[in-house]
Amino acid sequence: MIDFITTPFSLEDLKKLKEAGSTSVVIGTPFFSVRNVHDFSVEELPLVKEECHKLGLRMYVLVNRFFVEEELEALREHLQRLKDLDVDGIYYGDEGVYQEAKALGIENRLIYNPDTLITNHSDVQYYLDEGISMVTISKEITLDEICAIAKKVQGECEVIIHGRLNMMHSKRNLLSNYFSFLGKEENIRNKMDLYLMEEHRDEHMPIVEDETGTHVFTGFTLSSFDEIKDMVHAGIRHFRIDGIFHDVDYVIEALKLYQSVLQDEVKGREVFEAYKKKYEKDHVTHGFYYTKTSKVKEG
Repeated sequence: MIDFITTPFSLEDLKKLKEAGSTSVVIGTPFFSVRNVHDFSVEELPLVKEECHKLGLRMYVLVNRFFVEEELEALREHLQRLKDLDVDGIYYGDEGVYQEAKALGIENRLIYNPDTLITNHSDVQYYLDEGISMVTISKEITLDEICAIAKKVQGECEVIIHGRLNMMHSKRNLLSNYFSFLGKEENIRNKMDLYLMEEHRDEHMPIVEDETGTHVFTGFTLSSFDEIKDMVHAGIRHFRIDGIFHDVDYVIEALKLYQSVLQDEVKGREVFEAYKKKYEKDHVTHGFYYTKTSKVKEG
């Protein structure tokens, strides 16, 4: 069974996503989550869990912040809370989360997602053999490399197939510091409509500064309409659609299109071309599926 993992923007979105064919949702919380589409308060988590249980949705929670020493106690308390709630999965990238989860006996609910680091099947298998439930394959490698990894792994893999991709995170307040350098007082915290543009590229890279620092996203929106069948044939069963910078209707539209491709109602290439035209300002592309990110200079 294919697991479509989606990003809700409110409690009411859970039912909409389930009806559209989502099987899992990614929930973010203040402080513990970064780059999530919406912060659900800690007090809301039981309500989210209850609604997910009622709808038959798996509830995955983002704990993808990197923690410094003095934050470990808060992490322990949060992981205990998630254990008590009996959540289905916990995304992490900090190895300290694994250690604390293991101490609580919930390492089997962890999903390792370190952004760019998982680029070979040995990495994936190592973490799966440590007892975690799933590993997210890097989104910066080619389609052939992703499929090769999936074919060799004994266990569950996830791929992010749609949305803006995280490119850089700094704990520094880069935007605030930049405007201070210019002598300007600008309220730029948590603004989602700011972007960087390079002099020689016609792409805008969204940039967001929040309480965890500064985040820069790719100048393109990844789509995988023409590639999802290859990944399914390689053995991948978990696919995430991230709606950051958009809304739940955007997520639902993409979800339904991927389902149509898998059900042979439409060809992936045709969907890609039409989608690319509809969201022209988003610079919809195949990402790195056909281009290696490391290039050797010739001559």
